[in-house]
This record gives sequence, structure tokens and C-alpha cells, in this order.
Amino acid sequence: MVLDSIDPWVHAAFDPLHLSGVGTYWRVIAASLLGHIVLLRLLPLVSKLLFPNTYERLSTTDKHAWCVSLTTLVHSIYDSFFILAFINHSALNDNKMDGFNQDFEYYLAVAMGYYMWDLSTCIINFADYGYMYLIHGSLGVFGLLIRESLKDLPEAFGQPDLLMASNGGDLIFLADSAGFIHIVNRKLVVRSFMAASDAHGMRITQMLHIHQTRTLLTVEENVSAATSRSAIKLWSVDSLLRHEDTQPVVVKYQQPTSTPYPLTAVAATPSISQIALGFAGGHMVLIRGNILKSKSTKQRTLHVAPEPVTNLHFVTDAAGTRVTLFATTTAQTMVFDTSGSKSEPAVLEERGCGIGCSLMNEEDELIVARDEAIYTYTVDGRGPCFAFDAPKVLLRRFKHYLLLATAAPSSMAPNLANGDDQPPVDATESRVYSYNDPTTFTILDTKNKLVAYTGVVPGGVRGVATEWGSIFVLGGHGTMDFFSEKDLLERLDILYRQNLYPLAVKMAQNGNYDMASVAGIYKRYGDWLYSKDDFDSAMLQYVQTIGVVEPSYIIRKYLDAQRLNNLTSYLQELHTAGMATSDHTTLLLNCYTKLRDEERLNQFIHTQEDYQFDVDTAIHVCRQAGFYEQALYLADKFSKTGMYLKLKIEDQDDIKAALEYMRKLGDTDISAYLAEFGRRCLGSLPSETTELLVDVCLNGMDVRAAAATADEMHDDMPAPYADTTSLLSMRRIQHLFADQPTWLAAFLERIITRRWLPSDSSRELIAEEDSDMKSAWNTLLELYLCSVESPLHELNSSSSPSKKQTPKERALNLLRNPRTNIDWERAYVLCASNGFTEGIAALYEQRGDIAALLDLYIEHDSLPSMRQLLDEHGESQPDLYIKALHYLARNPQLADNEELLADCLSTIEKHNLMSPLRVLQALGDSEQSGVTLGMVRGYIMRQINATSKRIEDNKAAIASYTSEFKVHSEKMDALKNKPIVFQSTKCTSCMAPLDLPSVHFLCKHSYHQRCLGDIGDSCPRCQAENQKLEDQRRAQEISAKQHDAFFDKLHHSDEGFDVIASWFAKSPFAFTKLIDQ
Repeated sequence: MVLDSIDPWVHAAFDPLHLSGVGTYWRVIAASLLGHIVLLRLLPLVSKLLFPNTYERLSTTDKHAWCVSLTTLVHSIYDSFFILAFINHSALNDNKMDGFNQDFEYYLAVAMGYYMWDLSTCIINFADYGYMYLIHGSLGVFGLLIRESLKDLPEAFGQPDLLMASNGGDLIFLADSAGFIHIVNRKLVVRSFMAASDAHGMRITQMLHIHQTRTLLTVEENVSAATSRSAIKLWSVDSLLRHEDTQPVVVKYQQPTSTPYPLTAVAATPSISQIALGFAGGHMVLIRGNILKSKSTKQRTLHVAPEPVTNLHFVTDAAGTRVTLFATTTAQTMVFDTSGSKSEPAVLEERGCGIGCSLMNEEDELIVARDEAIYTYTVDGRGPCFAFDAPKVLLRRFKHYLLLATAAPSSMAPNLANGDDQPPVDATESRVYSYNDPTTFTILDTKNKLVAYTGVVPGGVRGVATEWGSIFVLGGHGTMDFFSEKDLLERLDILYRQNLYPLAVKMAQNGNYDMASVAGIYKRYGDWLYSKDDFDSAMLQYVQTIGVVEPSYIIRKYLDAQRLNNLTSYLQELHTAGMATSDHTTLLLNCYTKLRDEERLNQFIHTQEDYQFDVDTAIHVCRQAGFYEQALYLADKFSKTGMYLKLKIEDQDDIKAALEYMRKLGDTDISAYLAEFGRRCLGSLPSETTELLVDVCLNGMDVRAAAATADEMHDDMPAPYADTTSLLSMRRIQHLFADQPTWLAAFLERIITRRWLPSDSSRELIAEEDSDMKSAWNTLLELYLCSVESPLHELNSSSSPSKKQTPKERALNLLRNPRTNIDWERAYVLCASNGFTEGIAALYEQRGDIAALLDLYIEHDSLPSMRQLLDEHGESQPDLYIKALHYLARNPQLADNEELLADCLSTIEKHNLMSPLRVLQALGDSEQSGVTLGMVRGYIMRQINATSKRIEDNKAAIASYTSEFKVHSEKMDALKNKPIVFQSTKCTSCMAPLDLPSVHFLCKHSYHQRCLGDIGDSCPRCQAENQKLEDQRRAQEISAKQHDAFFDKLHHSDEGFDVIASWFAKSPFAFTKLIDQ
């Protein structure tokens, strides 16, 4: 509040100096100044820390200079960043003269604070730094403050009855009553020359500057004669400025009538290839040709109007091939195409205007000022108009301003000569050089649709020139009013002080303000309305700041419950602009729910074509507020399947609809959502959910099988099989039935019957499906063993469908089914833990482990089953009878014991499974054995007889071996000790008579030496048998050294003596070698 009270004082001090920007940004300037002062005080401490050695060696003056230089360096660094930020700014580049950016103004204010600090430092330390630093600081400040002002006007401006013309070219032309033309440049230097001789009564009545060719067209008339022929001259402006004795080009033309009429209008094309003349008698004359050379010119009358011609204007297209002439009379507005030889007038409107009350704008449109309004015309007809009710006597333009002179002064216009107050909208500034009365001069801002200025010009307006970025108004009593456009910031500041924010917004937009700066004006407007408690109107302005002003600034103002409607409107616009966050969506939907405005909530959700909000947040808020239908609509529209199912299942408990919705989903999606919601669905609709799970599981198996086939064939994966990892497998589904074991059994039964039990399901399974199949069989078996009964009875194998099987019967059928693929170990553990003996027996049968099955029967004293097992498998596995023998010996009380015992002994005897001694030991070892001698009498007698017969056979064999040994011993002795007589006369090989040299072998075979060849000392005919004997001997030698094999065989043999005897029979010691000690 204290700072606000200072504002009027600052404005009062600087505004008269045309420095209103200082009044606007004095806080920023002061803050910048204070910041640089503080920085200068802190730098000694920083320098001591960072540069202790260098800084401490400096003198006091040098230390201060060091800190000043560092402060300047800091300013230069951030100054460079500011310049880089604005060097390519669109608002400044598009209009280098009037472009505006509020951030750049802040930068200038910061720079101003720095230069003020710099100047103050130079003044304080003048004794140390001297004049040069003081000059440097002064230039820095006043370079921003000096504003150029006009010098005193030349004497030419003070002459009476002046005529003024200007049309670009950086020059102003004045014609006085004496016939002189004065050329004024930007520096107000005047070059005068005689254009018309006053001695002949000639005066210049019209001037037209064609700046494209630097030519001045003048019209001279004899004002003393009632009827005279006007003289048209063309002057070279460049020659006149060089002080050359220039002779004008006189345009020759013929009066269209015998009675000369005054020339009321003249126009020329930029190249001066055509000049149009308009006369008071209504004639319009066109002159064509090389007019500047006065050669080949032609004249023709375009049109004859019943009323005087008031204005003529040429328009040339870009190529210069088509020339159009706009003409006005006091009663008509017309257009001509002067490019051809014939030009028929096209009447745009049966209304005209006065002399000097029309002009061409930059868009080549004709602007006509009439008493009631200002109209625009093109070659096609009339365009828009601006209402301004006043009798017009002159129309000119400057940039986007229209300059009007009206015949009667307005009661609202201040008198410039008398120093009246400034106009309501101080958009321009004026300077008065003389005084008198009365013509009203008005400046209309066509862009902003406002009156920028209105005031009285003494003596009437005789001419208006718009050069050098300013407006010069020539008055009839020797006055010259000068207008220059104020800076856009100044204009806006005036509007701010008068709270004319709508005009400020429009002016900023037309002045190439960037969006952020315009939004700042809307914000100020909204804050002003908010302070007046006009919350609805304030919100309309705040909406315009979306995207620039932080939404939280506006939201905090409207959090009161009584202003929720305004807050809702703002949040809606925020969403429409696409600037809303999830928090804004949450707040908007909370507003709807707080207001219980279901209609607007539905409209917000249903009618938007482009949903500019976070859908997840919207669904969450609607769900929390209990608007389930709206949440379901959004979830369905934006395919938020998970949220849709949550709403259906968790909030509405509509399981059936949720299951139907899931059936429409793809394999991947349905798998994910069944995994999430399957347990809840099973609790409400187990049958329908189980059926859906079965379909999903089977489809997943088909997809995986197809994907595996494609992979094996190295084909491209089909689109539906591209990703199988997310599909539900059977094992991933089973946990959903944790609370529904009966429906888990039904699920597994349905999968098995549809996938693995059909007759055509003999295909090769992939590894994953094979694992699933084993898991299904094992889990189903476990459920049956736990007495879980399936409600579907898919695997009921009873012959009568009406007869219901028990779970144990189903389990037994499952184990005996040859097409089941059950994990044997797991099934065994399940059956054993549940005491299911029949199942264990079925497992042993399935595995073919008859010995284990017999042990099971023995364990459970199942003699009929054991007899049946021995009958079926005894011949193929006679060892079973040994176990049966031991069992019968321990249990003599069992029925049919003697008959089964006889069968066991008979089989053991038949296959020689046990020695009689071990049989007797087995029968008699048990203390509880009830086997009597009578039960085994037949077996014992048969064994005694068989043993006796074996003894006799062995004795006979011994006698035979002894006789053979004796014969062989004698032969060996004869070979060693007696001579051998060789009586063979023929060679055993060639059967030829023997002759010397010959070779005789001990085997009584004789050979020629030549027949033996390289054969050694072995008889060729006996060599094979001798080699066989040698191999046997070598084998015995090797076997005698294999002690481990001997002991192993001895360990596993029931008859150890036979093993030892057999080993000794191979003469193991015959190959023993004595080692010399």
C-alpha cells in the first residue's frame, strides 16, 4: 500500500518529460539499483575467499576498483543472456518500430538500475576515477533518457495561405500564395523555388508528390480570372534539391469543352504513364503516353458526369499491367479500367463525397468519408464501413489511423490554442505553434476502433502531411500542429489508470504483443473486477489467461463454496484448452459432484469431441462419488477395460455382465483380467465363470501349439500368436479356485475331456502343454482323494449314467486309465498319504512293478490278490515265489496256506530259485512258523533223490576225468623221454614224395622245407587248434589275476563252494611266479 501511494508522485515527476515508463517500472529500477549496491558490498568477502593472495596484495583503491569491475562483469553476463533471449523475439522482429514485449521492458528497467548504480559510483569516487569515468556513467544513464524533440519551425511554415502536400519520399512540400514551393526535409531544412508567377495572377492550387519517380505534380490556376485554363507541371524533385535550374515538364491537354472549367481533381500512376484529370463540369480526362518526355501522349474523355468530379485515384497491380482508376463526384462513386483503349465506368454506389474526402489504403481499397460514416470500396463493390457522424472536409491516413477534418467543431474537442485538457484517450501527443479557430481534427484508430484524438485546428485544416513517423496539420492561420504516436506502453498505462482494460487488450493485440503480455492485461482486468466483487465478469477475463497465468492463482480465488459455479466454468475452459492436469480434472469432477450437477457432468463426459483430460482420473473421481454410469461410459469409450470390470464387479456386483464383456476381449486381455477378477466371479457365478475359464485355457493351448509349430518351421509368427507369454495357462488359472475345490475339479474334468481324452487327440504335445496335462491329472487325482466331488461328472465312467461314482472310484478309474499322464511319484505320495491302497496297487500295475505289488499284498495280507498275482506273473517272474514262501512261513494260519505253499515250493524247485538248505531255513527260521514236516515231505524227498543222483553222476565224471588225465600224462611223458619215429613219405602240404630238405613236427606231420616258406616252428595243419589251446591258457592266466571279479561273484552267489571249486578248476596257481628275494 505504501509503494502504491508513491506511484502518483513518480508519474507526476517523469511523465512531463515523456518518461512514463520510469513511473511504471520504478520498483524494478529501484530493486536493480539496490541489488548492485548489495553485490558491491559482498564482493570483498567473496574475493578474500576465492582469491586471497591476489586480493590482499591490492591497495584500498585497487580493491574497490576490483569489486566495481566484478560487479560490471556480473551485469554483463546476465545482460548477455537477456539479449540472447530477445534477439529473435517474434513481437520485436515483426515490428521493429512498434513491437512490444513486456519482459523486454523489465530488462530495460533492470539495465536502468545498473546504469544508475554506475553513475552514482562514479560520482562518489570522482576523486579516484576522474572525469572519464563520470562521462562514462552519465552516457549510460542519459542514453536511455534523452528523447529527440523538434526544433523551431522554419519561417516557411508561418506564411499565410499555405498549401501542403506529402506522399512519402521523406519530404514535405509547401506552396504559398506568392507562387513559391518550399521543400522541407527531415531536419526541417527548407529548399524554396519559384513555381508560379504571381505577377500573372497564377497560383498553385493543387500539388501531388509521386514518390516512386521523385516527381512533383503542380496545378496552377489564375485565381483572378473567372474562367481560365489550368496549367499542369511536372518537377524533378532530385534536380530541385541539387539547386539546379530545373524547367518543369508542362503537361499538354485540351479542355474537354469550349467553356473551361476549374480542375478539381488530378491523379497520376507511379510511372506517370497515365494522368487523370477531373473538372468541375463533370468531365474526366485521361492522358496516356510518355508524359515525362512530352512525347506520344494521347488524350481521351473517360466519362462525363452531371456533377463535379471531386477525387481521382489510380491503382496499379504488382506487374504494372492493369491500371484501375477510382473516381468520385458529389453524387457517384465509380471505377474505370484504364489499361485498355475503352474504359466503361462501373458505378459502385450512387453517392459521392467532397473534394479531399477519399484516399487509397494499403490494401488498394478506396476509403470514402461521408457525413454519416466512412466507407470502403473495391472494384467489386462496397465493403465495411465505420460510423462517424460529422460533416467531413478532409480525409488522410497515417499507418492504421484515419485523419479527419470536420467542418463544425465538436463540443467534446479541446481547443489546442487555448490549452484545454487532453482527450479522454491520450493516444497521441500534440504540440501547438500558433493559435486561432476553428476546424475539428480527429484521429481514428481503425485497428482498435476508437477515437485516438480530437481537437480544434485554428483557421481550418489546409493540409495534412504524414512524414517521419509523425503527423503535420497545417492550419489556415499559419499554425502547424505536430502529432507523434505515443509508445504503446504509455498508451496502455493511460488505459490502466482509467480502468479501460478492454481497450488495452485490443490495443495490445493489434500492437503485436505476445500472448503472455496480453494475458497479463486480462489478469489485471480480472483482478480489478474481482476487487469489485464482480466474480462472474472476472472469471470471463481469467479464462483468457489460460496457458500463461498459473491456474492455481485463479483457482485459489474461487475455492469458496459459493463460487463453485465460476470455478467449474474455469476448469471446463482449462480442459478445452488442453492445459488441465489430472489434479484439475479431479477438481472439476469434484465440483460437479459437490454441486450434484449430473446434467453438466454428463455433458462434460458425453458431448466432447476431443477429450482433453486425464481419463483415468475422471473415472476414479466418478467412481468415488458414486456416479457409476458415467464412470462406466468413460471406461467403455476409452477402452479402460480394467476399470470397467472393476466397476461392474466390485461396485455394481454385475458379474454376469462382466463375464459377457470379457468374452468380447482378445486372448491377452481376457487372460489378464480373469487372473485379476476370476476369484470374485467364481464366488458369484461359478458355473459361467468356469466355462469361460475353460474356453480361455483351451484357446491359449491352441495358440501356443500354433506358435510352436510356426517356430519349428522357421515361419513368421502369425499375428495372433506373436506373444503367448501373457496368455493364461492352466496352472496359472488353478489358483483362482482356491475357495472352490469342487469347481476346480469340474474345470479340470472339462479341460481333460475336451483336450486330452478325445479319440483324435493323439497329436504330439509341446513341452508346456505336456506339463499342463500332468498338472491337471495330478491335481484332479488329489481332489478325488480329498473326497472333492465335481458338479459336472465329466469323467463318470460308470456303465449306468444314473449311477453316481464316488470320488475314490473316480480316482481309481483315473489311475487305471491308460491315457492318463500322471506323475507317478506324486500320485504314489497322494495315495499313500490318503491310505488309498487300491490306488497304490493301480500305480504299481501301471508301472509294471510286480514285486512291489506283491509286497503291497503281503503287507495287507491279501492272499487272494497275491494268488492271482502269482498266477498271472509267476511264470515270467519266478522270484515272486521266494517272497511268497517267506510270507507263508510267517503266516501259517491263513486259509489255503498248504496249497499255496506247495505251489511255491514246486516253482522254486522247478526254476532252482533256492537251494534246499535255504528253503528249509526260510521255513524254519520264524518262531511263529507253523509249517510241518508233512507239508514239505514231498519237496524234501525230491531234493534228497535229486542230490543222490547228482552225487552218482559226479563220481562217474570224476572217474572219466581221472582216466583221461592218465592217458594224457603218458603221452606227455613219451614226448619228453622217448624217441619219435617219423615214417611219413609224403609232404602233408603238397602230398609229393618227401625229399631233402624236409621238416618233421612232433604231431607226426612232415613238409618240404620249400612248402613251409616263412612259417615258423608250428605245424600249419595243427596251428589253429594249437592257437585255440594257447588262447584258453592265456585266458586262464588272465582270469587267475582278476581277484575282484572272483570275490564279487562269490558275494552274489548262493553256492559259494561251487564258485571256489570252479575257480580252482582253472588252476589259478599254475601261473604263479616266484620272486627272488
